[in-house]
Amino acid sequence: MNNMGNGKANSMKSTKKFANVYFLWGRGKTTIANILRKRFDVYIYSTDEARDRLFLTATPEKQPYMCRDYLSEYGVSSFWELPGEVIADREVHFLEEVTPMMIRELIALSDEHDTVICEGDIDYKQIVKLFDNTVYLQNCGTKFDWFNRYDHNDLDYIRSRTDIDEAQKQTLIDQAYAVVSADEGKLPDFVVENHIKVIAWNDNTTPEETATEVESYFNLKINPC
Repeated sequence: MNNMGNGKANSMKSTKKFANVYFLWGRGKTTIANILRKRFDVYIYSTDEARDRLFLTATPEKQPYMCRDYLSEYGVSSFWELPGEVIADREVHFLEEVTPMMIRELIALSDEHDTVICEGDIDYKQIVKLFDNTVYLQNCGTKFDWFNRYDHNDLDYIRSRTDIDEAQKQTLIDQAYAVVSADEGKLPDFVVENHIKVIAWNDNTTPEETATEVESYFNLKINPC
């Protein structure tokens, strides 16, 4: 199946080289991206997968924060045991360094595929000047659980530890949830400042309904084979 996508929002900028690259940010992006892949056979670029892969090619000279051993520095056994402010700071610097690597891959993919949907976290400051088509999925629900995914099972290690008691485990788990749910439901400043399209969902919204909204905004179409 062949396909194409032409973002109708920002249509005056549609002459940009990467007009066939679309971005999903916010909460629920992987779920929505997978629905769109089934509907349109689009290519999905997962930044989570890319991070893990590109991390292996990072060098201390070019990507010092990606190569920094935070666990040893802070004397902890797992990522979510780091102080919340350290996790946030590391994420900022990590994204700054990995995003140029992702952009290079997206440039190549934009030539290879009719439509590329990039889902996941990326340094928006580097992206907004290059790419037009972006949707921020706003979580207005109460049931979303960031860790309730096969590739977000980071807390299993904490639960399996035998060197700390159950109360200590729960403290670490609560801290992890506090980090990922900070300001949940609020629009980040960069979304407002850059007039990024917001599509909100809640407990009563089905993923298919949200996917249809994204599909309509991106104006995804299936070409006859």
